[in-house]
Amino acid sequence: MSKSSALCQGCQSRFYDGYNQHEHIQKAPAAPPTEFVYERLPDKRRSMRLLNLFSSSPENPQIECKLVVVDIETRCSLGKEYEALSWCWGTVQPTSYINIRKNGRIYSKKVQPDLLAALKALRHPQEDRYLWIDAICINQADIGERNHQVEMMSTIYGQAMRVCVWLGEGDATSAMAFKFIHKEVLQLQNFDELCDSKEASKKWGALLDLMQRRWFSRRWVVQEIALAREAVIYCGADKIPWKDFAVAVELFVEVETATHRLSEVMKKDPQFYHVPGWFEYVSALGASLLVEATGKLFRDTKSIAAAESDRRCDKDRLVAERAGRQPLLSLEYLVSSLSIFDVSVEHDTIYALLAIAKDTTPSASDSKLTPEPSLVPTPIRKPYHKSSELLLDRTKSVLEDFTQRKRYTVAYESPYVDVCKTFIQFCILQSDPTRALDIICRPWAAEDKKSSHEKQAFYENSRRQIPQEIDMTLPTWVPTLSGAPYAMYAHAGVHTLKMGRKNADTLVGLPTALQRNYNAAETRGIDRKTLRFRKRLEGNMHFSMYVKGFVLDTVEQVYPASQGGAIPQEWIDAVEWRDVDKSDPPDEFWRTLVADRGRDGRNPPVYYSRACKESFLKGGLPSGSVSTSDLINNERCSVVAQFCRRVQAVIWNRCLIKTKSAETKRDNIGLASKNVQKGDFVCILYGCSVPVILRRCEKKKTANELAKEREEDFVNIVTCLQRRWKRKFERDRRGRMARTKRLLMRLLRTKGTSMNSSDPMILWYITRKYGTRWRRIVKSRSLARRETRGLLEGVTPGTSDSHSDSPGPLGESQDPIEVHHEEHGEDSRRTPPPVGPPQPPQTPRSVPLPQTPGTSAYTDEDERKRLEREEAVNAWDRGFKDWLKKVPEDEDDERWYYYQFLGEAYVHGMMDGEAMEHQNTQDIKTSLFELR
Repeated sequence: MSKSSALCQGCQSRFYDGYNQHEHIQKAPAAPPTEFVYERLPDKRRSMRLLNLFSSSPENPQIECKLVVVDIETRCSLGKEYEALSWCWGTVQPTSYINIRKNGRIYSKKVQPDLLAALKALRHPQEDRYLWIDAICINQADIGERNHQVEMMSTIYGQAMRVCVWLGEGDATSAMAFKFIHKEVLQLQNFDELCDSKEASKKWGALLDLMQRRWFSRRWVVQEIALAREAVIYCGADKIPWKDFAVAVELFVEVETATHRLSEVMKKDPQFYHVPGWFEYVSALGASLLVEATGKLFRDTKSIAAAESDRRCDKDRLVAERAGRQPLLSLEYLVSSLSIFDVSVEHDTIYALLAIAKDTTPSASDSKLTPEPSLVPTPIRKPYHKSSELLLDRTKSVLEDFTQRKRYTVAYESPYVDVCKTFIQFCILQSDPTRALDIICRPWAAEDKKSSHEKQAFYENSRRQIPQEIDMTLPTWVPTLSGAPYAMYAHAGVHTLKMGRKNADTLVGLPTALQRNYNAAETRGIDRKTLRFRKRLEGNMHFSMYVKGFVLDTVEQVYPASQGGAIPQEWIDAVEWRDVDKSDPPDEFWRTLVADRGRDGRNPPVYYSRACKESFLKGGLPSGSVSTSDLINNERCSVVAQFCRRVQAVIWNRCLIKTKSAETKRDNIGLASKNVQKGDFVCILYGCSVPVILRRCEKKKTANELAKEREEDFVNIVTCLQRRWKRKFERDRRGRMARTKRLLMRLLRTKGTSMNSSDPMILWYITRKYGTRWRRIVKSRSLARRETRGLLEGVTPGTSDSHSDSPGPLGESQDPIEVHHEEHGEDSRRTPPPVGPPQPPQTPRSVPLPQTPGTSAYTDEDERKRLEREEAVNAWDRGFKDWLKKVPEDEDDERWYYYQFLGEAYVHGMMDGEAMEHQNTQDIKTSLFELR
């Protein structure tokens, strides 16, 4: 009896029925295509790649495309406009593949799965589509190319016909949110009923989930949306114009911030009733900040409307659009206010906002592009190419003195600590001198989460030398995002991450020109002459910042920090408020709780005193603290809720301190970081609008450390001067080469010759005449050797090169022509006859015999000058060494110590110029603090 067979659906092989187990036949996998290798762009400042996405049916799982190199201004080879894709990189490793056609072959490139899904969603079934995608169109392994592409980012997104925003794969919640916006939110005539409808609670929750998608937390999206001519949001198969989405978000945030009506609606739903304040911090979400920021980044003038109405060519229209969009916000403001947006590369904390700031223009660093092996000989570059670029850069640098926008260098190859230092230095130079140091009080720097191994791999892959400071940690004067007011984290009773407060707001506020919260240093601005940054790489590596100020008080007592915005019982005991129910709160206490300011940064409302007492009576003080959160969520009193929200913004994760002045022995209360300790100094830094906390190092510097630092500072100054001279000399030399080339070409055209600018003879002539100063150098060295030889042989200096026909010591005439061998330090000229008593014959290369007394080779005058020069050099060396070893005699001199920066502080009664008056009356000396 024959056995029947069946077909295995797994490996497509036959097996007999009745067998319980079947061993699948392992087929050899198909060989993957060769990995795609980028070619260098022909012009780093004008070229870019575009992805030509081939059309295909939605059922095709493969993505077929090719990369096209075009000129960023003309794009003549396309014949159609392109679109730019804005998507979220995330932390997922690239595991999917796309197929890229090149020279008749197919290559593969790894991409993230989310990017593959975006390409499938954007693919047209009938026609090709041109897209610009940063992960594909930029060679991410080439640091030089990345620098230049970031420089052109504003042009890339500004010229794109449309920016396609990809939020990710869609689901039922996202579909509900898109439908909710289209059908209900945008219908303003029914918006009030919608805000009170119990049935709309799930829809508002779906909109909140959509606003919390990962894409809205990227920092690059601010620039991408702000520069877009048109933007469309895609989420799976759904899409919506960005303008409609922005209107829905603005209405959502406005209603919740003003009345908190939507949080009340959520309580009506049994699914959400146990979570109070569901939309409490919706205004701090990335989507809310993005909509708000893009609405006030630019001021659009009438030129845009004229460009849209007139039917002009694309180039004229783009020029009109650029002229009609005026940036309004500074780089310092953007970096400080958009701290909620995350980056995958720490450098993008700054670089992602350069193109939309009013005071910066991104410029690629001068580092060369990553070298790669070439299969064809490299042609000789035209001599005017480099000179024209240099002339353009020089022109830009001169024009910067008359414009607000300054060139800001993009250098991904630099260590992150250098990028942070450059940003702080830029902000100090650009901002108001009386508020220049406020930047070190605002949390803005992304934390460096990469390990030492990952950093080394990055530099090895980019074929660059690993810097010595690769493992240097950020100094304390670079505030990290760990101190940011808000963050996404898990809340009790909520199944997803939710925006919430984790720290108090900064006291210095945002750098706006119309408002400043405090004025502790009054009109005393930062001293830019003494401000300096020093990187020490030997021993204990650190980065120092030197600023001037004075010590105001010393921290005498530290009380427990506020947890979750609650007011601890110890704070009440510290101010000796005994009878809470019978007496009013001490004036200095309730003003300290709100930092003596209202929500708008002005003087606090007069009702805050009564609201403070009401809060302590109803806030659960017998339990050990006053819960401001319970008062906001449960107490039906808007006045108390408003006061408690202001208290939370001031005291969250801060501790109450008592300070004492060494001069007057008076006590002050204030607020400071929870890391403050007894004995820390409350200082006023010139150029900072609030007091700060500094902690002096426990161990003094040694005399050798001071001498080493002083020597490094001297070397740095000399090196800086040499670098400036070298740049100036290089600019002048290149300018002379360019002028000589133009004059030579004009002369050749006049003579009617056919020689062109690429002729090697022209390049040789220009290089020979202006490429190096070889003639002057050779002449000076030749003269020096002649004078030295003349002194050794008793010849008067300056006469050794005379053309004498007298015979030499061997009966040969002297040849007046010299041949110098600099690499061996020799001179082939024969020794001339000595002056004085006859000497034994010598060969031309022999050393002169010692002279007898009375026949010295040096004259008395030459010997005296030589000894004077040597004595002057030795005296300078001794003085320099003595200067290095000189240490301060005062043991309390600030040069013996360095300080850690512990953040800003509030000291009651010292926030509006009283500290400067105290310094003048008590004659407190100014110190130079070294912050590490």
